[in-house]
Amino acid sequence: MSNMSWEAAWAGAAVAREFVGRLSQVDPAVLRQALPPVLDRDPYLSAWTNIQAALGAAPAIDQARIRELLSELDGPIESLNLPPSVAEAAKRALQGLLVRRWLLAEESLTFAYEPFESVIPLVSLGR
Repeated sequence: MSNMSWEAAWAGAAVAREFVGRLSQVDPAVLRQALPPVLDRDPYLSAWTNIQAALGAAPAIDQARIRELLSELDGPIESLNLPPSVAEAAKRALQGLLVRRWLLAEESLTFAYEPFESVIPLVSLGR
């Protein structure tokens, strides 16, 4: 899989990989204690809906790249053995990072990323 050509120009991939890499370095006990979001209530639900809409609005080639990255990075998230809601929140935050440039409202990413803000501040991830 030779993705380096497009990845060099596609910063979202690097940020997503950095998030998953740093997530795997956090003490699992700290991650398990993270307050899991209520995944099916507002404002989190609205943010997630906006993230999904942004994926749908991305050009087809970018949608394919995003799905490829999500598939690649789901494994490392699953290997952390997090509570199901925290693992799902990590996957949603990951998708939010990947579709960030197509989001109509940046606060959607802020809400989706919130469970991880205290351990990996969003501003600390590369741009």
